[in-house]
Amino acid sequence: MRHSNIGLIAPILGASLLLGISGCAASTELTLETTTSSSEDPVVEEAAPETISFLAPTNCTELLPADSVASLEAEGIVLLRGPGSPSSEPIFVEGQTPEELVGGLSCLYGLPEQADAETESGLSIIVSVAPVNVDMRPGIINDLLAQNLNVGQTTDGALTYWIWGDDVIVPALHNALYEDSWYSALIQPGGRSAYDLGVSLVVAMRSNTSG
Repeated sequence: MRHSNIGLIAPILGASLLLGISGCAASTELTLETTTSSSEDPVVEEAAPETISFLAPTNCTELLPADSVASLEAEGIVLLRGPGSPSSEPIFVEGQTPEELVGGLSCLYGLPEQADAETESGLSIIVSVAPVNVDMRPGIINDLLAQNLNVGQTTDGALTYWIWGDDVIVPALHNALYEDSWYSALIQPGGRSAYDLGVSLVVAMRSNTSG
């Protein structure tokens, strides 16, 4: 019954008020039930981010995934030196690579006829990896900065130090420094296409040595 009828029909005012009060009570009870029901809805918890850790390879045959090795072999490029290679010769005759100096390993890929030649002659691809801890990380960063390389960062958090190089003197170089590991690819002769190959090899090494 509308409020405009209350002044016209006085005898039923009391009944109207009682109905109004009863209606309010019913409305209040319904609201309480709805509130109680919503508070019992389950809370969906977000999954914790996946942790990726470095799995150090023991030799060059464990560094690159099989499809990357197959792509190189399709171009006539094979493993020439490094742990697990057919040769016992070092990568550099004058000393260890920077990654070898901090406990890592390096692998030289090239054309088969280069097996007994100096690494500086002809095509050469040197891929390297080394474990990293909080004590050695600042020294690695300082050494890379001293080379006046370009600095960047990957989407998965690695610091990058790189240069395209050229097809005459300067090799292409790409370093990716994670919290737990350091990867690099050095390709001679350099240039943009060589650098892009180096980036893809570093990504492949990371995927093959982490879990």
